[in-house]
Amino acid sequence: LIGCPCALVISVPASIASAMSAGARRGLLMKGGAVIEAAAKVDVVTFDKTGTLTRDAFALARVTTRGGVSQADALAWAGALARQSLHPVSKALVAAGGQAATAPMHAKAVQEVAGQGLHGRVVMGGASASGGETFRLGSATFCGLARPAADALEVCLADEDGWVATFELREDLRADARSTVRWMAEQGIAVRLLSGDGATAVARVADAVGIETAQGACSPQDKLAFLREAQGQGHQVAMVGDGLNDGPGLAGAHVSFAFGKAVPLAQSQADFVVMGDQLAAVAQTVQLARRTMRIVRQNLWWAAGYNAVCVPLAVVGWLPAWLAGLGMALSSLAVVMNALRLAGRMETMETS
Repeated sequence: LIGCPCALVISVPASIASAMSAGARRGLLMKGGAVIEAAAKVDVVTFDKTGTLTRDAFALARVTTRGGVSQADALAWAGALARQSLHPVSKALVAAGGQAATAPMHAKAVQEVAGQGLHGRVVMGGASASGGETFRLGSATFCGLARPAADALEVCLADEDGWVATFELREDLRADARSTVRWMAEQGIAVRLLSGDGATAVARVADAVGIETAQGACSPQDKLAFLREAQGQGHQVAMVGDGLNDGPGLAGAHVSFAFGKAVPLAQSQADFVVMGDQLAAVAQTVQLARRTMRIVRQNLWWAAGYNAVCVPLAVVGWLPAWLAGLGMALSSLAVVMNALRLAGRMETMETS
């Protein structure tokens, strides 16, 4: 009776199950218990910018066009291309283009280059229409334009003759972005910002949230290369992103996070999916993972200590059978009750 390993066997799964339950109640979905152990060891967190540190919605602030092109036409052409993308910038252009369109536009043979932009042919009319013009929508580099760096987020539209229009968008930081970054720094976690957007826009967001190391104009391969380099130095790296260009990084990180509104590729590659829109959930997950592993160690030590003390007593006959049975039940109950503390802990986590 006394040698029954119940407490030892359930010490780990009880803690993991309690942590997963606590996360689910807060809108945090996990791929499995193994990712909790990985999250507890994180010492480097890499953020994407658009839709991650900033909100996943943009508003069109200004449109600049070349001579002879109306703003309505530029928005209609851009909106036709943008409808083929799930990027937050594309969604903003679709919304603006739909409001400004004077005639229906349709894009054909559209291809999206992750982190850069889209190109395709835009025709007037429905999907059966023919003719049309070829456009590129995205960064100035992607559109083959030499434009000076801007303080605001800009998206360019170009045709075969060159520059057509520039769309200036404004974005808002998530309300808890700065407090989340500050908590991570206080916990000794290095924070990095890697984005496909221009260096100026990236630097502005990094300064606003308190991130010292930031890099713009990153391709998906650039992000993955940074993760590999950090991992090669012995760091446990987490990646937080929601865009198509974050897929390789999310797959290559030790631990990855995506939001519920992220593109399906990002969600499929992520270990944790945050169903809400609070960035603090990333910090809360790290807290929860660390506390879970602490509870696991406590349970294992308790179960091992209980057996180390009671088994010898039973062997020499100093422990009656009824007391051995009671001790076995109470030890298992103690392990479960200790694990259940995790369910209440997550409700009171703070990042400020």
